[in-house]
Amino acid sequence: MSVEEEKIEETQAMEVEDVEVKKEKKEKKSKKEKKEKKEKKEKKDKKEKKDKKEKKKEKKEKKEKKRKLEEEQEQETKKQKTEESAEEDNEEASEENVEETQEESTQEESTEVSKEPATIFVGNLSYNMTEDWLAEEFKVVGEVVGARIITDRESGRSKGYGYVDFADKASAEKAVKEYNGKELDGREVRLDFANSPNKSNKPKKNYDNKPRSAPSKTVFIGNLSWNTSEQTLSDMFNEYGNVVSIRIPTEKESGRKKGFGYVEFDDVDSATKALELSGTEVDGRNIRLDYAPERNNQGGNGGNRGGNRGGRGGNRFGGKPAAAPKPQGQKITFDD
Repeated sequence: MSVEEEKIEETQAMEVEDVEVKKEKKEKKSKKEKKEKKEKKEKKDKKEKKDKKEKKKEKKEKKEKKRKLEEEQEQETKKQKTEESAEEDNEEASEENVEETQEESTQEESTEVSKEPATIFVGNLSYNMTEDWLAEEFKVVGEVVGARIITDRESGRSKGYGYVDFADKASAEKAVKEYNGKELDGREVRLDFANSPNKSNKPKKNYDNKPRSAPSKTVFIGNLSWNTSEQTLSDMFNEYGNVVSIRIPTEKESGRKKGFGYVEFDDVDSATKALELSGTEVDGRNIRLDYAPERNNQGGNGGNRGGNRGGRGGNRFGGKPAAAPKPQGQKITFDD
């Protein structure tokens, strides 16, 4: 073999070796890339799996937290309902006890009271009526002790209502029952039980008549009978000044009266004078009076006033029964 052939063969061998080396390098590189790709994929899968697990855990925690919150709210609601129910039961029991006490007191006194003097209110009187005339009309019912017609302090004119005092309650009851709504001097009179503001038929309870609250135009009336109407209060308090409004609060659900009320005058002096009625018996109960706190939302145009204008003729008792009186004027709104 010549030298040239040996060189050629050597060159060819080197070329083959280079190719194999390159091929080996290429294979190593490919394996490395595959390994890196695999590791990268495994790392990614591991991260996704971890994230998924954490999201699932977070979702579970939120769900559990929501469930506990709902349970707490439900328990709180049940607790509130239980407390409200207990309060309502206590209030109802208290009111029932008060009502029973009033009824028992009324029953115990009924026999004794029937023999004592009594006064009736006479509303819608003719302005021609005099006190002697009024007393004469009721003598047919029983023994009349006296009669008064309430007049305006400035003009002296009749306000259209008055009072008749009987020697016993039985006569007063008979008068109210038989003559309420009958015509007197052309007007259908309205009768009801009432005590004269100037003298009570029963001794007053030993109330401390000194007001405990700051002076105001509104008088609070406590210990009211559930039978007392706004008209009755109007007839009592109108003698002491101009009554702007009257309210007897009632329960929202049952509509039953709460046993107290308010009378608003147009000035403090009138309210102060009216406090002398504290302890007076009204519908079988001795009322307690005090000033009521002034309210920003008080108001009203003209309280419940007794009497109507005008009159007809001169006929005596007779005619159809009168309809129940409708309260007039705007009521005060107080926070009960």
